[in-house]
Order: sequence, then structure tokens, then C-alpha cells
Amino acid sequence: MSTLAAMRSLAAADLKDHLHDIQDNVVAPILMRHGRHIFVKFGAGPNARRWLRNMFDCVNARREAHGTHFTVNIGFTWQGLKALGLSQRSLDSFPQAFRAGMRERAHLVGDVGPNAPEHWEGGLGGPDIHAMAWVRTDSAEGLEAATRIIRAEMEATGDVEIRFVQDTMALAHENGIGSEGEHFGFADPISQPPIEGADAPSYPGDGALDADGTWRALKPGEFLLGYEDEAGAEGVPAPEPHELRLNGTYMVFRKLYQDVAAFRRYLASAAKALYGSEDQVLQDRVGAKMMGRWKSGCPVDLSPDRDDPAIAADPQRRNDFTYAGDEQGLRCPLGAHLRRTNPRATPLKRATAVRRHRLIRRGVEYGPHLEAGALQDDGVDRGLVNLFIQADIERQFEFVQKEWMMGGEFLGLDAAEQDPITGTGGAGSQMLIPGAKKPFLFDLPNFVRVKGGEYLFVPGLTALEGLIQQRF
Repeated sequence: MSTLAAMRSLAAADLKDHLHDIQDNVVAPILMRHGRHIFVKFGAGPNARRWLRNMFDCVNARREAHGTHFTVNIGFTWQGLKALGLSQRSLDSFPQAFRAGMRERAHLVGDVGPNAPEHWEGGLGGPDIHAMAWVRTDSAEGLEAATRIIRAEMEATGDVEIRFVQDTMALAHENGIGSEGEHFGFADPISQPPIEGADAPSYPGDGALDADGTWRALKPGEFLLGYEDEAGAEGVPAPEPHELRLNGTYMVFRKLYQDVAAFRRYLASAAKALYGSEDQVLQDRVGAKMMGRWKSGCPVDLSPDRDDPAIAADPQRRNDFTYAGDEQGLRCPLGAHLRRTNPRATPLKRATAVRRHRLIRRGVEYGPHLEAGALQDDGVDRGLVNLFIQADIERQFEFVQKEWMMGGEFLGLDAAEQDPITGTGGAGSQMLIPGAKKPFLFDLPNFVRVKGGEYLFVPGLTALEGLIQQRF
């Protein structure tokens, strides 16, 4: 192969030949219910590389220990790559957003007030977080077995210190649809953007909407480095050298606390304000209008006034909608959470190619469900760990947070209107729900609070080996 051919960005047709080099949970989810996210600090670079060398065989291995299967994957912060001894030339070639890290850019994505970094746990976002190893396994026993192996390797090499640990466990939704059911009670996940060239199932509505009304998969370079993207064959050109970025990606880690009791209490007061009654049917309608889906997973755009479990149960229908003909938000409010995260065919006041701002989300719950019907918090930490996958943190995660989640002007709404589920809420916050008797909600509580986050580079396996060998 010529040098020129080796350096070119790959096409979607090349992806299948490279799947073995891509870390798990990127192109396809790891369907194991239990997870552990272990954040570490490196000391001396040679010892950190020795630990990584010993851990390398666990990555993507789905190995068995003491009767349990587990797999380990690894991502690095910019500070971690620096501690490993990556060359200054390569360090400088990473995008500014990644180099700065989530803590330094928190104000750009609305992480202020109760969400500000000074409230984050475990030093997340700080200079002492160098890498995250995430474990996936089928059982709690598997988590402990994998962690013992990781700790033993740390003790054997020295100079690798655990700074923070976050466990997760996917929760089953009460209707049995979907592999998870997040704490507010909505079926999740429903869809992910499909990647062209990947051998993974996708359904109508999952991908990009073409002018003829059909759906297609997105180019792999939207999520993987070294591949063509929706803008053309070049893809995202950083970092350097090409071998370092090929089959890598950027992962955004977010720990989000969910105040379930506050959400439940608010649905009652909001139903009375909007529709004049606290009837449970109306409470469910308010929640659906805020989220953009009914708890079953049925989209509000397809069934605006009542849940339709038959749609929710049909993967060919439950994501096949565009918001076309609903420019006023009478079916699904313009500011609903799901409509913000993917506006589809919604006319936007700021010209935006929606397909360029998609994210793969590997969200997993942590903590137990709050007891059904409970309206007071029980003091237990519970919420969602989101792992967002993209090729460009600034264009994808940060854009969605800043432009689509934290304001309303791009949809023609009031500037004070934020995402009703994840916005900072408080005095002055509002949401427009057309069609209700009194169509505004005011002073929404802060239902979700950021408890920590990181920007991580997740290299391909060949690049990971190169980092261990200090080839870059």
C-alpha cells in the first residue's frame, strides 16, 4: 500500500474490515447489564504504559474469570495522553475543546449554578483524571472479578491510582420494551443514528432524512476518526499522525443525577396549570409533551393526545416521524427534549444541517428506582451515566448542548426557554405547550443535575498499542 493510500480517510465500504480494531461500545453497544467506570491518575509514564500493556488483552476480549464474562475498554483525557509521554506534536494536534477538557468549557454548555464543576464529584474534569477504564459484565460478581484484575495490575506496576469509581446497572422498563428504563419512567433507548458500513440493525427514523423523505445511515466519519463524513471524503483531520486517529473516537462522559420525586410532583402541578386537573392521564400527557415521547416510547408526534403502546412496540413505526406539518408544535412542542436533540425536519431559524450534529448515546442508569408513587426524595443517589460518541466534540456534543438544549431562539421560541428535562430551570424558565388551556409552564425545577464529566479520546486498538509502545 502506498503512503498516500495509507493516509487517506477511509470510506464506509472499508468499515467492516476495521471493526476488529475499534473498541467495543462505539459502533455497537455492549449488551451487558452491569458497568463500572474507573477513573485513574498516572504517575511515571513508563509504569502507566506497562499497566496498559498488561491490560491490553482485556480490551474487547469479553474474557471469562470465575464463571463470569467481562470486557474492558479504555479512553484518555488530554492530560492523560501527556502523562503517557505522547509527543508534543501529537498533543498539539488534538482539537482545542478536547485539550481544554469539560471543566474548562463548562460555561459554554450550560454547566453553571448547581451544574458547575465546583460541585462535581471525584475530581472529575480536573488535571488528575488521566483515563477511564469502563467494565461491562453480566453480573455484580463479574464487576468485582474484573476490578480485582485491574487493581492487581496496578499494584504490580505502580504509579496508577484510582481516583473515582461510578457503577451503573441498566434498568428494565415496566412494559418490557427496550433494554433499559430510565428513572423518570420512560422507555430508553429507542434509537441510535446508524453508521453506514456497519453491520448493525437500524429502523426508519434512526438515521438522516433525505430530501425524498427516505432515511439513510450516516457516514462513519461523523462518529469515527479516519473516515469520510457528511461533509466529504476528508473527514475530521485531527489528531496527528493518521495512525493515531484511525478507528478512534471522542467520548463524552456525563454523570447526571435525576430528582425523580421533584419530577413527579411537578407533573401534578403542571397538569393542573395546563389542563385544569391533576388527573393521572393529564400528568402523563404533560410528561410526554416535555419529553417528546410517552413513557412507553410512543412518539408524541405520532400520537399527540394519548399513549399508543402498539406504536411503541413496533420498531418499524416508533421512530418513523419527521415533525413535518407541525411547525407550531401542536402535536409535539418545539421545545420538547427529544425534538431539541434531533429536530429532524423542523424548520430552524438558524440554518443548520441536522445530520452534522448527531450523537451516539450509550446511556446506562445508576442507582435503584425510586419507589412507585413516592413524592419525596429518599436521599439515594440515582440517575444516568451518558457516554456520547462523536468525531468532533465542539460540533456535536457542545453544539447540541449550547444551541439546542440551552435556548429557544433556534426554534423561534423565547430565549429563556431551555430544555424542560435537562435545563437549569429556576425563576424565569418556561416552556410553551400549544393547545393547552393555558399553554405556558413557568419556573421549571432543576430535574437533572450534572455531577461530573470528562472528554475522552478512545483510540483504536492499533493506536492503543502505539501509545503503549510510545510510537507517536
